[in-house]
Amino acid sequence: MGIRRSRYTWMVPKGIDLVSNLLTQPFQHIFSLTLSCYIITTFDTYTFLHLFLRFAVIGPLLAILALVLLPVATVGFLLWILLNHFGASNIQPYRLTTPDEGDGKNSMFSSECPRRFTFMSANVICVPEFIVRINNVRNVYWRMKEIARRFLKQNRDLNIPNLLNHIQGENLIQDKLPEVDVMMLQEVSDKWANYSLVSSLTARYPYIIYDVGVHSFGTNCFLMGSGLFLASRYPVLAVNFHPYHNILHYGHLASIGVLTAKLDLGSVPGKDGEELRGVGYVSNTHTQAYQGKKLVIARQLTELQETVRQFISETHNPDKEVIIFSVVGGDFNFDNMSPGDRPTRIHPLFTEYEDPCRECEGEDKHWAVGTEHRQRQLSHPAVSNSTIFKHILMNKVERRKFIIDADILEQTSDLMYSSPKIDPVTGELMEVMGGGGRRIDLLLLRAGDRVRFASFWFLTIISSLSDHLPVAMMVERIDEDQRWKEQERREWEYQLG
Repeated sequence: MGIRRSRYTWMVPKGIDLVSNLLTQPFQHIFSLTLSCYIITTFDTYTFLHLFLRFAVIGPLLAILALVLLPVATVGFLLWILLNHFGASNIQPYRLTTPDEGDGKNSMFSSECPRRFTFMSANVICVPEFIVRINNVRNVYWRMKEIARRFLKQNRDLNIPNLLNHIQGENLIQDKLPEVDVMMLQEVSDKWANYSLVSSLTARYPYIIYDVGVHSFGTNCFLMGSGLFLASRYPVLAVNFHPYHNILHYGHLASIGVLTAKLDLGSVPGKDGEELRGVGYVSNTHTQAYQGKKLVIARQLTELQETVRQFISETHNPDKEVIIFSVVGGDFNFDNMSPGDRPTRIHPLFTEYEDPCRECEGEDKHWAVGTEHRQRQLSHPAVSNSTIFKHILMNKVERRKFIIDADILEQTSDLMYSSPKIDPVTGELMEVMGGGGRRIDLLLLRAGDRVRFASFWFLTIISSLSDHLPVAMMVERIDEDQRWKEQERREWEYQLG
C-alpha cells in the first residue's frame, strides 16, 4: 500500500479526529496557559504589578475557563481514545504533504541525482507552553513563526566543503543557515506548531512528514506525539515510524521513537548504462532525557539500529535502485565525552554509522562544540544575538557560561540548573577538558555509502529560541575508487584503534 497524506483511509475516522480536536484543543491550550502563569522564566518581568496580574488575575480567570471547557474536552478525549484503540490497524502514524494530488506516489525519476546533500537537525521545543516555560523558554505561539522565518533565510554561499582540507573552527560555527535539503526537527509536539511549521515551510519543502506518533495505552497513554518532524526537498517514497518500547517516566506520556523516510534523489547511471533510481534514507530520532542510572538510551539505540536496518531491507530494490546514503540525526541526549555517558557512546550504532565530530570514543574533534544550552542563561543578551553568540562559541572559555560541559556523571533534571565549575583559586572560569562540549545533537552517516563528509556547521540561528544548538552537515557523492579508498581507511583506523 502506498503512503498517503492522511492518517486515515476513509472519511468517518477523519471526521472523528476533527471533532475530537475541536473539543479538546481549546481546553489543552487554556490549561497549559493557566499553568504557565505560575511558572516564571528568566525572560519574565519581576515587578509586583506584573506578578500580581499573573498570579491573582490572569491565572484564576484562565483556570475558571479551563474548568468550563473540561467536560467538553473529556468527551473529545474519550473519542480520541476510542478512535485510536479500535482503529489502530488502519491508522497511519503520521501525516504527509506532497505537491501532487493522490496517495503520495511519485514519478520514477524527477531529475539527475545531485552531487551534494545537506541535512539539518534541530530541537525547536514547540511543545505546550507550560513545558516550554519549565525549560526556561517562552511563547511557543510566537516562536514557531519566528523559527520558521529564520529557517527559511538560507545562504547558498555557505554550501562549500569545510572538512576536506585545512579545518578552521570559525568556518564551522555560523550565524547563518546553509541551503538545506532535509530538515529533521524534534519536539514539534504541539498540533498548532505542526500546522504552523507546515504552512511556513511547504513552499520550499514540498514533502513534509508531521504529526508523527502511535497513540495507545502502551506508548503514550493517548497523549503527546513523538514531536518528530521531517521536511524534504526530495520526494518521499516510503515512511516508517517506530515508537521505542524501552522508556522511562515522561516517556510514557510521549510517543518518542525514530522516524525513517526513503527519499527519491533522482536518476543515476548503472554499471551497464541503464538508468537507476538514487535513493537516500533519513532517520530522525529523539531519545530519552534524564535517564538517570538506567541505561535506557542504549536500548533505544538498539531499537533504532534494528528498525532502520529492517526498513531499508524491506523497501530497497537493488535491481532498480542505488542507495546513496543513510543518515541518522536528532536529539540523542548523551555526548561522546561525559563519564556517565560511556555505556551509550560505545554502542554498536557508532560502528555502523560515523559521527564527523568524533575523534574516537571518548574524544571529540578539536573544533567540535557542545549543543546543549545552560537553560538559565537563555535570556542573556549575548545569546539573543546570533552573531555575538557565534563569536562566544569560538572561545573555549567563554562558551562554558552558556553551553553545558561534557563532564556529566549522571543525567538528571539537575542539568536544567547547572552552572560551570570555576577555578577554586582565582574564582574565574578556565579552559577545561570538555568545557562547553556537551554535544547531544548528532548527524551520523552510514559507513561505506556512496558519499563522504564535506561540511559540518554548528548554528546560532535560533539562539534564545531553543535550549539546543542546531547542527547541519553536507555530504558529497564519491566514485567507486574513492569509495574503496574510504573503506580501506576505515579498516586501517579500526585496526589501529
